[in-house]
Amino acid sequence: MPKSSQTRLIEDEKKILDILQVSAHASIDNIAKKCGFSRQKVWRIIKKLEEEKTIWGYIAVCEQERYNMKHFIMMMKRSTTPIDQKVMHEMLSTRLDDLVPGSDIVMENIEYVHGSCDGIFSFYAPDLIAAKRFSDRFKEHFNEYVAEVELLEGIFFVRNQRLVNPNLKKLINYL
Repeated sequence: MPKSSQTRLIEDEKKILDILQVSAHASIDNIAKKCGFSRQKVWRIIKKLEEEKTIWGYIAVCEQERYNMKHFIMMMKRSTTPIDQKVMHEMLSTRLDDLVPGSDIVMENIEYVHGSCDGIFSFYAPDLIAAKRFSDRFKEHFNEYVAEVELLEGIFFVRNQRLVNPNLKKLINYL
Protein backbone atom coordinates (compact mmCIF):
# COMPACT_ATOMS: atom_id res chain seq x y z
CA MET A 1 0.00 0.00 0.00
CA PRO A 2 1.48 3.40 -0.96
CA LYS A 3 2.49 5.64 1.92
CA SER A 4 -0.27 8.18 1.17
CA SER A 5 -2.88 5.39 1.24
CA GLN A 6 -1.53 4.18 4.59
CA THR A 7 -1.59 7.75 5.95
CA ARG A 8 -5.18 8.16 4.72
CA LEU A 9 -6.22 4.86 6.34
CA ILE A 10 -4.75 5.94 9.70
CA GLU A 11 -6.55 9.31 9.46
CA ASP A 12 -9.83 7.51 8.67
CA GLU A 13 -9.32 5.14 11.63
CA LYS A 14 -8.67 8.11 13.94
CA LYS A 15 -11.93 9.79 12.84
CA ILE A 16 -13.90 6.65 13.64
CA LEU A 17 -12.08 6.07 16.95
CA ASP A 18 -12.71 9.67 18.04
CA ILE A 19 -16.45 9.10 17.66
CA LEU A 20 -16.41 5.67 19.34
CA GLN A 21 -14.39 6.95 22.31
CA VAL A 22 -17.00 9.57 23.04
CA SER A 23 -20.02 7.47 22.10
CA ALA A 24 -19.36 3.72 21.98
CA HIS A 25 -23.01 3.06 21.21
CA ALA A 26 -23.01 5.17 18.04
CA SER A 27 -24.51 3.30 15.10
CA ILE A 28 -22.47 2.54 12.00
CA ASP A 29 -24.86 4.76 10.02
CA ASN A 30 -24.29 7.64 12.44
CA ILE A 31 -20.50 7.23 12.34
CA ALA A 32 -20.53 7.03 8.54
CA LYS A 33 -22.56 10.23 8.33
CA LYS A 34 -20.29 12.13 10.74
CA CYS A 35 -17.13 10.97 8.93
CA GLY A 36 -18.49 11.28 5.40
CA PHE A 37 -17.77 7.57 4.75
CA SER A 38 -19.88 4.75 3.42
CA ARG A 39 -21.48 2.42 5.92
CA GLN A 40 -19.41 -0.47 4.53
CA LYS A 41 -16.15 1.43 4.97
CA VAL A 42 -16.93 2.19 8.62
CA TRP A 43 -17.91 -1.43 9.30
CA ARG A 44 -14.74 -2.71 7.60
CA ILE A 45 -12.47 -0.33 9.56
CA ILE A 46 -14.12 -1.15 12.91
CA LYS A 47 -13.84 -4.91 12.28
CA LYS A 48 -10.15 -4.51 11.33
CA LEU A 49 -9.43 -2.45 14.48
CA GLU A 50 -11.18 -5.05 16.66
CA GLU A 51 -9.27 -7.95 15.03
CA GLU A 52 -5.94 -6.11 15.48
CA LYS A 53 -6.85 -5.44 19.14
CA THR A 54 -6.58 -1.68 18.59
CA ILE A 55 -10.12 -1.58 19.98
CA TRP A 56 -10.00 -3.60 23.22
CA GLY A 57 -13.71 -3.36 23.97
CA TYR A 58 -16.57 -1.01 24.70
CA ILE A 59 -17.59 0.39 28.08
CA ALA A 60 -20.24 2.53 29.69
CA VAL A 61 -18.98 5.40 31.85
CA CYS A 62 -21.24 5.59 34.92
CA GLU A 63 -21.76 7.64 38.02
CA GLN A 64 -20.28 5.14 40.51
CA GLU A 65 -21.44 7.05 43.59
CA ARG A 66 -24.97 5.98 42.72
CA TYR A 67 -23.79 2.47 43.61
CA ASN A 68 -21.94 3.62 46.76
CA MET A 69 -18.53 3.27 45.15
CA LYS A 70 -15.75 5.84 45.46
CA HIS A 71 -12.77 6.25 43.16
CA PHE A 72 -9.22 5.68 44.40
CA ILE A 73 -5.77 5.82 42.89
CA MET A 74 -2.89 3.82 44.32
CA MET A 75 0.61 4.76 43.26
CA MET A 76 3.29 2.13 43.73
CA LYS A 77 7.07 2.50 43.83
CA ARG A 78 9.03 -0.70 43.19
CA SER A 79 11.89 -1.88 45.33
CA THR A 80 15.27 -2.62 43.78
CA THR A 81 14.67 -6.39 43.99
CA PRO A 82 14.40 -7.83 40.45
CA ILE A 83 11.05 -9.47 39.80
CA ASP A 84 11.36 -13.10 38.71
CA GLN A 85 9.16 -14.55 35.95
CA LYS A 86 6.85 -16.43 38.33
CA VAL A 87 6.06 -13.32 40.38
CA MET A 88 5.75 -11.20 37.22
CA HIS A 89 3.21 -13.68 35.86
CA GLU A 90 1.31 -13.58 39.16
CA MET A 91 1.29 -9.76 39.18
CA LEU A 92 -0.01 -9.60 35.62
CA SER A 93 -2.53 -12.44 35.84
CA THR A 94 -3.86 -12.16 39.40
CA ARG A 95 -7.25 -10.59 39.78
CA LEU A 96 -6.11 -7.86 42.12
CA ASP A 97 -9.77 -7.24 42.94
CA ASP A 98 -9.59 -10.53 44.88
CA LEU A 99 -6.56 -9.69 47.06
CA VAL A 100 -8.94 -8.80 49.89
CA PRO A 101 -11.57 -11.58 50.04
CA GLY A 102 -15.09 -10.29 50.55
CA SER A 103 -14.25 -6.72 49.56
CA ASP A 104 -16.04 -4.88 46.78
CA ILE A 105 -12.86 -3.65 45.07
CA VAL A 106 -13.31 -3.13 41.32
CA MET A 107 -10.09 -2.49 39.39
CA GLU A 108 -10.41 0.12 36.66
CA ASN A 109 -6.90 0.68 35.28
CA ILE A 110 -3.44 -0.69 35.95
CA GLU A 111 -0.64 1.21 34.31
CA TYR A 112 3.12 0.83 34.38
CA VAL A 113 4.65 4.33 34.29
CA HIS A 114 7.96 6.17 34.27
CA GLY A 115 8.46 8.89 36.86
CA SER A 116 8.24 9.25 40.62
CA CYS A 117 6.27 6.00 40.83
CA ASP A 118 6.34 2.79 38.79
CA GLY A 119 2.69 1.79 38.75
CA ILE A 120 -0.68 3.48 38.95
CA PHE A 121 -3.76 1.49 39.90
CA SER A 122 -7.18 3.11 39.74
CA PHE A 123 -10.09 1.31 41.31
CA TYR A 124 -13.46 1.68 42.99
CA ALA A 125 -14.18 0.75 46.60
CA PRO A 126 -17.14 1.38 48.90
CA ASP A 127 -15.08 3.57 51.25
CA LEU A 128 -11.61 4.64 52.34
CA ILE A 129 -11.33 1.75 54.80
CA ALA A 130 -11.83 -0.84 52.04
CA ALA A 131 -9.39 1.00 49.78
CA LYS A 132 -6.80 1.14 52.57
CA ARG A 133 -7.22 -2.59 53.25
CA PHE A 134 -6.61 -3.24 49.56
CA SER A 135 -3.47 -1.06 49.36
CA ASP A 136 -2.10 -2.59 52.59
CA ARG A 137 -2.79 -6.12 51.32
CA PHE A 138 -1.17 -5.31 47.95
CA LYS A 139 1.98 -4.07 49.69
CA GLU A 140 2.01 -7.08 52.02
CA HIS A 141 1.43 -9.58 49.19
CA PHE A 142 4.15 -8.17 46.93
CA ASN A 143 6.27 -6.93 49.86
CA GLU A 144 9.67 -7.91 48.47
CA TYR A 145 9.04 -5.98 45.23
CA VAL A 146 7.17 -2.91 46.52
CA ALA A 147 9.04 -0.11 48.27
CA GLU A 148 6.05 2.11 48.96
CA VAL A 149 2.41 2.67 48.18
CA GLU A 150 0.47 5.92 48.25
CA LEU A 151 -3.33 5.99 48.23
CA LEU A 152 -5.35 8.90 46.87
CA GLU A 153 -9.13 9.29 47.06
CA GLY A 154 -10.85 10.93 44.11
CA ILE A 155 -13.34 13.66 44.93
CA PHE A 156 -15.04 13.88 41.53
CA PHE A 157 -14.24 13.49 37.86
CA VAL A 158 -14.14 16.59 35.72
CA ARG A 159 -13.52 14.33 32.71
CA ASN A 160 -13.61 10.56 32.57
CA GLN A 161 -12.76 8.53 29.47
CA ARG A 162 -12.78 11.77 27.41
CA LEU A 163 -16.30 12.64 28.58
CA VAL A 164 -17.09 15.79 30.55
CA ASN A 165 -18.96 14.99 33.75
CA PRO A 166 -22.65 15.80 33.10
CA ASN A 167 -23.05 16.78 36.78
CA LEU A 168 -20.20 19.27 36.74
CA LYS A 169 -22.36 22.29 37.60
CA LYS A 170 -23.47 20.60 40.84
CA LEU A 171 -19.89 19.74 41.72
CA ILE A 172 -18.46 23.25 41.27
CA ASN A 173 -19.06 23.87 45.01
CA TYR A 174 -16.10 21.59 45.78
CA LEU A 175 -13.79 23.98 44.00
